[in-house]
Amino acid sequence: MNRYVKSVGLFLCLAGFFLPVMKAAAQMPQEVLVLVNRKSQDSMKVANVFVAARQIPKYNVVYLDIPETAYGGTATVTPEEFTQLIWEPANAVMKQRGLEDQILAWVYSVDFPIRVKTDSNDRKQMSVGGMTFMRNKMPGLSLVEEGKYLSKLFAGPNQRIKLSLNAMSLGMQKKGLGPNAKVPPEAAWLQSGLGDRMPLPSMMLGYTGEKGNDVDTVLASIENGVKSDYRGQRSGIYFIQSEDVRSTCREWQFYPAVNELKNRGISATVTTNFPAGKQNVMGIMMGAETVDPSQVGSFAPGAMAEHLTSWSAEFQKRQSKTTDWIKAGATGSAGSVVEPYSNPDKFPSARFFVHYAAGCTMLESFYQSIACPLQVLLIGDPLAKPYALPFSVKVLGAETLKNDFTYLANAESKIPNISFQYAFLLDGKQIQAMSDDNSVYLRLKNISDGYHEIRAIASVKHMVEFSASADKPIMVNKRGRSITIQPEIKRLGKYEHGVKITVGGTELPKKMKLVSGEVVLDEKVYDPETELVLDEQLLGEGPSAIQAVGIYEDGMEVASEPLSLGITFSK
Repeated sequence: MNRYVKSVGLFLCLAGFFLPVMKAAAQMPQEVLVLVNRKSQDSMKVANVFVAARQIPKYNVVYLDIPETAYGGTATVTPEEFTQLIWEPANAVMKQRGLEDQILAWVYSVDFPIRVKTDSNDRKQMSVGGMTFMRNKMPGLSLVEEGKYLSKLFAGPNQRIKLSLNAMSLGMQKKGLGPNAKVPPEAAWLQSGLGDRMPLPSMMLGYTGEKGNDVDTVLASIENGVKSDYRGQRSGIYFIQSEDVRSTCREWQFYPAVNELKNRGISATVTTNFPAGKQNVMGIMMGAETVDPSQVGSFAPGAMAEHLTSWSAEFQKRQSKTTDWIKAGATGSAGSVVEPYSNPDKFPSARFFVHYAAGCTMLESFYQSIACPLQVLLIGDPLAKPYALPFSVKVLGAETLKNDFTYLANAESKIPNISFQYAFLLDGKQIQAMSDDNSVYLRLKNISDGYHEIRAIASVKHMVEFSASADKPIMVNKRGRSITIQPEIKRLGKYEHGVKITVGGTELPKKMKLVSGEVVLDEKVYDPETELVLDEQLLGEGPSAIQAVGIYEDGMEVASEPLSLGITFSK
């Protein structure tokens, strides 16, 4: 339910693309953990937009306390600071919420550190993404410096893995293709999957520090990512050659990638000319110390562009920055946080576009194309999926429940002979794992009265697990208890607003609280005149939703229907 709340212009509904009710993906929204720096309003705003745009479950959003000393200036932390500020608290929340097996990747909002000082020699230092990938365990730092650490997700080829492996979603890489899958002997691990050896990929939604992008540019890249879904262009990818070692070190990858893309009906161009003035550019891969992305006529939504150079993500050094591509309109880019040498194993290979064209997300495509992702900063919309397979799913069943009930999911695609699997979430928590069963039996014994939401997820049985989801709101009424937010919201102060509730039924709650996802905004002993306080600063700008929750004598917590809000701070 969207609401316009007239309160000195502080609440505004945002553009409709932020609030889809049905979506499809390769990598699934419930598989990512979104990390938000609650000490930064910019971080909260960017995260709010991304979470709404990609329909990330509320249990998958984690708020951390990152001081400006950690993300300002060089945005560098020690391994101990990374552990204390990010790794341990984020994992503690995951464990508390039972998400350890579900999460396959992390998404950092803005205003986080980008580099970990793992050694006094900056060439042996790691990116925050690299440390996350290694699950906070440092490899031999000489391997990091020389780019000889080989990612378990890398799909080749390079000097150490001669194969060009097919594109796979992260979920398939973790669980494997099964014992009957025909794979080359050199890739036998694909049958059983990585399981507990699975690394933890991550991306940042943007970088807004020194020589970085402004918040509006980061939001535009998220919008471009959403716009790109299922609309991948069949042309507009450029591999640019030059005599610069940054180019020659990986130009051997260009023509094989062009041939793979051609087999998918996509034309790519190897050229010595920068695509100045070209419209709807879908991708650029080149090597240069300096580059002017603003010369590109326009980028297509979902575009990835990068220029393999030293310090493109070390913002106090010279040379063009990876953020220049985002400013020019690209949806994603990559750069090194240290001096990487001209080592192609530390940067995306040309096969990025092959995985992208196979339907993988931006994040999945990056990690299958980077052999040693330990010094790289990846920015943009990680869930952009221009070439994913579009299909739809519906949830069929009652909207009001007094007794146990079975819900059905029905997926449809225009492509014939597709087999689907299904999973179900209740209020963002998985209640039935992926299986051939398209039904879920909802037992009300341990489900409270009030508002709940069922999400059905359909997934195509494929190496790239294309998926779609749909949400269905339901009201449970076992004991006649209900909570409703009154439509009038009163201004109390610059950022504070008073929210009153209506209690339905003969029983009254002992306490009331106001929540947004897992964030408790206010809590008070119940009284008919109780006024809960909404502090906008605890939510941040952008799209949000609040609920009132009544806590009863027997411990039951009854939630209201969400009230969707778009918050804009007065300037």
